[in-house]
Amino acid sequence: MRTDELSEHLDALQREECYRVDAVLKESPYEITQRVMFVGRNGAEQGPFIRKYIARDSGLGAVYARMCEAQRCGRRFRFLPRISDCYACGEDDVVIMEYVHGETLQDAVRRCGPSVAFAADVFPRLCDAVLELHEGFDAPIIHRDLKPSNIMISRDGLTIVDLGIARFYKDGADDDTRHFGTRAYAPPEQFGYGQTTVRSDVYALGMLLYFCLAGETPDVRVRDEGFFADCIPEPLRAVLMRATEFDPARRFGDVRELRSAFCRAAQACGYAGLAASTGPDYMMGLSMGIRGLDYRLVPTAAFEPAPSGFVEGCRHLPASPQDRAMYPESFGGRTPLFRADGRFGAVGRVQSALRHAVARVKDAIPKPVVSLWNTAVVVAAALLLTGCVFAAFSPNERDAAYPWWFLALEYLVVGASSIVFLAYALIDKRDLYALFPHFPRFPWWRQALFLVLYVLFAFGLLGAIGPSLSA
Repeated sequence: MRTDELSEHLDALQREECYRVDAVLKESPYEITQRVMFVGRNGAEQGPFIRKYIARDSGLGAVYARMCEAQRCGRRFRFLPRISDCYACGEDDVVIMEYVHGETLQDAVRRCGPSVAFAADVFPRLCDAVLELHEGFDAPIIHRDLKPSNIMISRDGLTIVDLGIARFYKDGADDDTRHFGTRAYAPPEQFGYGQTTVRSDVYALGMLLYFCLAGETPDVRVRDEGFFADCIPEPLRAVLMRATEFDPARRFGDVRELRSAFCRAAQACGYAGLAASTGPDYMMGLSMGIRGLDYRLVPTAAFEPAPSGFVEGCRHLPASPQDRAMYPESFGGRTPLFRADGRFGAVGRVQSALRHAVARVKDAIPKPVVSLWNTAVVVAAALLLTGCVFAAFSPNERDAAYPWWFLALEYLVVGASSIVFLAYALIDKRDLYALFPHFPRFPWWRQALFLVLYVLFAFGLLGAIGPSLSA
């Protein structure tokens, strides 16, 4: 070992002895994250801090060293944690940074409940945070792991954490060297379809916007079906669709464009206080207590207390008619999906579990099997419909006693419509929804209930009329 390497190694060991491990927060093959306390020579402790051990051969964590260098040169970042130290220790790179207090975006949504008002409060600020990564360095930093647990909200601001897999954009590169990320929020190109760019974070922000509006982790089915939901107004649905396009070229060009589009959509939904521009003289007032916002909201004095029945601990912008229509449980009425302690209510837990179970089963079925099933259902329905036509126009000996209008009612109206409704209920409609985004959507249980009630009524009617005609 050379003299300079030995000196660096001894220096690293001396730094290590200055910290006491308070808790291990995360551990993976490439990274260990600890909450530590700095211990002075007199035994006094300061902190807490975050200490990360990142395997040097993993190719991760390069962003931390650049941030540390920039901060030591006097840069101050509003939305990123402060890096105290970066050094090498053995085969690992070590990063010491501030411990960010507050709650995650995931906890905040569960505590306050998802809504357009919540998104109007938080999402523009989140866009500004990502813009600091994209525009605050010589080359854009692509976070690549934007998700609710990596967004911290407190009274002092909003902070993006966990930049372990973040990378600098490299002009001319065809692909990322390493493919990491959380699949629910990461774009397709992050897993081998091309190099991640600022539009990759635009995709993740679109998924985060859906989480703020719906309170659920998005999946491929939700995106493919066009984000149709009662809790998502049409102007915001259009923003979601463009932000999460499969082809990066069809998404918003950058986060600034996404932010402006969201603010316009929020205004169309009744939040006229939001402005797409920024400035230090804009009014502040966030339900979560974030200070220093640079997008215009109504003056703080104009805020009203939460309506009766709303989740405790949150205040939102004055409710628009759209919000009252979409969230009647928030303004008196049904039991809220989310309780004040942040956990799902009983109804919400059952609904969420069933919805995700069905989605997982559907996603696990191979595409050829789905196509084969749909083909079989359509062919069987066509054969049955052909049989109904023949039965109506060429009745057997028993049916010949009935008048023609009764045969038409029995076979061409009741029988044929029952077959069509049953076929519609049985086929997999994801391709249909993708081809016709505005095609109406109904939960499976509503389709089944309608089919059962229709069959009972129609055949009950035929059973009541038939005997009198045959007599």
